[in-house]
Amino acid sequence: MAGISKTVVSLQAGKMEEVTKLIDSQATLVTQLDGIVGFAVAITGEDELTIIGVYESSQNARDASDTVQKIFSDLAPFMASSPERAVFSGVWFPAN
Repeated sequence: MAGISKTVVSLQAGKMEEVTKLIDSQATLVTQLDGIVGFAVAITGEDELTIIGVYESSQNARDASDTVQKIFSDLAPFMASSPERAVFSGVWFPAN
């Protein structure tokens, strides 16, 4: 079963553009994580992002925590509060 991480990030007002640029610059680091299938970043509020990661297993998603924390430490100056990350078991359906 796949592992799916969901992280909700609340940003300081007006910081969305800076944060999306920083995430873009870190994308290669994330896509090189062991067991990652892919990830997506959704703007889910005026000053909120939700990041979904899909991994081969929940263990791969948990093992990615150190790298994820490093990326979030770079985002810390732009955050309104600490990000909320959780890992779930699930299924993903690739497009053909």
